[in-house]
Amino acid sequence: MKKYLLLIEDEKIWEKFKELIDRDINTEIMELIKKRVEKND
Repeated sequence: MKKYLLLIEDEKIWEKFKELIDRDINTEIMELIKKRVEKND
């Protein structure tokens, strides 16, 4: 699997996201991607 750099320009949104996650950031982002992909199928 390739890894990508995630650029977050809005620091407030990033802080809020970090507070909301229960697992590591990679897992959370992968879940978001999966949901998005399934939604578009």
